[in-house]
Amino acid sequence: MLQDLFNNYVILVGILGLMFLGVNYFIVESPRMDENNGNISDYMEKSGPFECGFSSFEQSHNPIPIAFILVALLFLPFDLEVSSMLPYMVSIYSVGIYGLIMFILFLLILMVGFIYEFNTKSLSITTILHKKNKALVKNLY
Repeated sequence: MLQDLFNNYVILVGILGLMFLGVNYFIVESPRMDENNGNISDYMEKSGPFECGFSSFEQSHNPIPIAFILVALLFLPFDLEVSSMLPYMVSIYSVGIYGLIMFILFLLILMVGFIYEFNTKSLSITTILHKKNKALVKNLY
């Protein structure tokens, strides 16, 4: 019974998806491209600055230092690994000693990765800030 319901649901979703794609294909105006001017339906305001009010002659913002992007990229895997620890906390009584050993092994692998990042100074922003401005040196770790 449940399997039939699921199969009917998958078929219904597939048919509806194809119907919506077909309706979208026929309703939406296809963009006519001009080799020299781009899209013919573009107008002056569309190619101007977005929500700005004026056209700037130079770059109006300072670039973000690479160190901050690296810290964000290093944060992402650790955040995902920490969130993968939550199911163990819920099922701590049912997994027994095997689950505890796997959890400790998981934490050790996580610690080795963090120690490696710390020793390679991947988390240190002070060197890049120190090169740009001698007065702006902050130890962020």
